[in-house]
Amino acid sequence: MRERRVKAYKTCPMDGCDWQLITEWFDGSPDKVLKVSQADQETAAGLHMKSHYTPERTYFT
Repeated sequence: MRERRVKAYKTCPMDGCDWQLITEWFDGSPDKVLKVSQADQETAAGLHMKSHYTPERTYFT
């Protein structure tokens, strides 16, 4: 199995959040780079940002 290491990433723009979006990987050697597709990046970022903007629960009495 090849070793996979992070080459490039983007961080979350929200203060205090340490989440990272991986955009490129080293795949086994420094010469072989795998890029994460734009669609996969947008999906992952969308799912993460959803956690910052979930509506607060409203209780009716």
